[in-house]
Amino acid sequence: MSTSTFKHMDDGKEGRFIVEVDGKEAGYIKYKWLENGNINANGTLVHDEYRDHRLGMPLFDKLIEFATEKGIKIYPTCPFVVKVFSRRPDLHHLLTDDYVRPA
Repeated sequence: MSTSTFKHMDDGKEGRFIVEVDGKEAGYIKYKWLENGNINANGTLVHDEYRDHRLGMPLFDKLIEFATEKGIKIYPTCPFVVKVFSRRPDLHHLLTDDYVRPA
């Protein structure tokens, strides 16, 4: 059975949550800090050999936990993050005020 672990990296300008499966990077969700103190979630990647592991949502959950703990909001430009937010109205309070939801 595979073991998944998560790492968080942030250099003050941008960051990412990385998921590893059995010690190998399997994917990440990344963000960039905005001047107003919020973040732009701008990319998610799960490497091909890990697509069947369903790692996208756990990465999204790490992003949500981070924003909640920091008291910040998210401006999503990553298609995956936009899609998940569109299905989760209970999380819309974490979207930046200037974010315009797709119709």
